[in-house]
Amino acid sequence: MSGFSGSFPFPGNLTARFATAGDESFLLDLFIEARPWLAWAQGNPDFLRALYEQQYRAMRAGQEMVYPEHIDLVIEKAGDRVGRVVVDLGYRNWRVSELQVLERARGKGIGSDVLRGLQAAATGPMMGITLSTPIIGSYGRQVYQRLGFRTTGYEPPHFHMGWLPPGHPEADALEALSAQVEAQAQAHISRMMAMQAQAHAQARTAGGVRGGA
Repeated sequence: MSGFSGSFPFPGNLTARFATAGDESFLLDLFIEARPWLAWAQGNPDFLRALYEQQYRAMRAGQEMVYPEHIDLVIEKAGDRVGRVVVDLGYRNWRVSELQVLERARGKGIGSDVLRGLQAAATGPMMGITLSTPIIGSYGRQVYQRLGFRTTGYEPPHFHMGWLPPGHPEADALEALSAQVEAQAQAHISRMMAMQAQAHAQARTAGGVRGGA
């Protein structure tokens, strides 16, 4: 695949092609846009830019180490770069380690179309697809569930999810595992919410006692 220089068609009039050295500035800008909290650090613009570049290099090095068989694809719509997807091509499944869409291009179903394209490509060889999504601050899990992904693990701060092609021999086992994990996750979340409510109530009571003293 390393010698392939064309592009892969995806649903929604999207194409995906291998990232090149000419995409580095775009990929860094995409990285910065997806991580605005790094800009909260104090410092001048040059310092902040250097901080982002350092974190970006660390992220890329981590991907190379954890996902040595990954492919790094730039997503384009009508020739305009709109995002990036990184996929590790494992022997039993494909791992989507990163999927980013530019802020100006969000809300148009691009991320969903990218995943549909991967699902279509994985159906022939009967490969599963796995990914992780944040528990808090993201609607990704609901989107992935609509695309047929099932929750396979709950490790704060992430849900782990998986998808299998129709007719896969492990499909029933995936559904059973998902039901079990969902119940465990819901029980844990309910306990955490109860503990937080109790802590807030105790704080209000303590405040009232101090105020009345």
